[in-house]
Amino acid sequence: MLRVGIIGHTGCGDYGHSLDQSFVGVEGAEIVAVADPVEEGRQAALKRTGARKGYIRYTEMFDKENLDIVVLATHEMSNHLDMVLMAAKHKVHVYAEKPLACTPAEVDLMIAAVNEAGVFLIIAHPWRGRPVIQNQAIPMIQQGKIGIPRWARMYGFGGENAGDQWFIDLYPHFFDFLCQLFGQPLWCQAIITQDGQPALPKDRKEGLFGMGTSAGNGIWVHYQFSGFNAEFESFAGDGIENPYRIDIHGTAGTLVLPGPTQDGPDIYYHPLTNPNPIDDDRWEILAHEKVSGAQKWINAHQRMARSMLDLIKGTTPKFELCQATTVRKHIEMAMAAHLSHIQGNRVNFPLTEASNPFDSWPQERN
Repeated sequence: MLRVGIIGHTGCGDYGHSLDQSFVGVEGAEIVAVADPVEEGRQAALKRTGARKGYIRYTEMFDKENLDIVVLATHEMSNHLDMVLMAAKHKVHVYAEKPLACTPAEVDLMIAAVNEAGVFLIIAHPWRGRPVIQNQAIPMIQQGKIGIPRWARMYGFGGENAGDQWFIDLYPHFFDFLCQLFGQPLWCQAIITQDGQPALPKDRKEGLFGMGTSAGNGIWVHYQFSGFNAEFESFAGDGIENPYRIDIHGTAGTLVLPGPTQDGPDIYYHPLTNPNPIDDDRWEILAHEKVSGAQKWINAHQRMARSMLDLIKGTTPKFELCQATTVRKHIEMAMAAHLSHIQGNRVNFPLTEASNPFDSWPQERN
């Protein structure tokens, strides 16, 4: 039985997307402790998880509990690096909420620490634990359901947090999916805007949840894969409802995937590469996990938790998990968009720098 501890912080990242439920009821795991500096939140988490003991400080939990796995549940990521380094120091495997880190450089520090400690750092990408994606959507595309894949369009949130704000948090769901299908992108080109005009250094701001320096309220990015094109867009003021989906177009059809775990159907299909979205009865629903979006998160976490236990024990996991080396590439995709906007041209992968280009963006001259 592997011993599991959970780190949350009520009011400051909370427990992410139900990460406290990841190992609940999973055979082979026992949740022994929760750390949360807020009394009310800590007591609620103890009830939700069945953990026996609560701690105000996660450092004390590491010192007093002989953990095998820690769930880094908080969505606030400014102290993720410290948490991962402490887990590595105690030789504890990590299941972490995303975004994992602000920059590739921070991920490099994490990777070095967990590699030296001989532990796994797994990131909670729910599509990795969803059969409708891994066993249906990806094989459909690989086996020619939409012919030869040509291009994808990713739609991000509009509203007050549109643009680059969520770029290393919400949209790597789509990046990871595309990389599973097409490998790593070759280059990207981006433009980031503030109220419709190209963003300038004065438009920089601190990102949400400790995500580092952001800029503007609109973004458009093109990623070029080998033989495949992908575009991403997110602009403030894009209506009341947020599309948040990825459309995959091929020479013989289209798949639409609302992401990552929304209420309603999970895969839509149309037999044309440029389908009419209105009054067209050729649209089909190919997959629908008939539970709420919130439950889809929990189901995916628990499948990935089971696979993580298998990985730790040296057996083949049912679902291939997303490790830190892969997440580093997702963050690099976001940083490349920052760099492309600053330079005004395409940027090739891999990047030569591992920092956030917005941090060193030269100020405008008078």
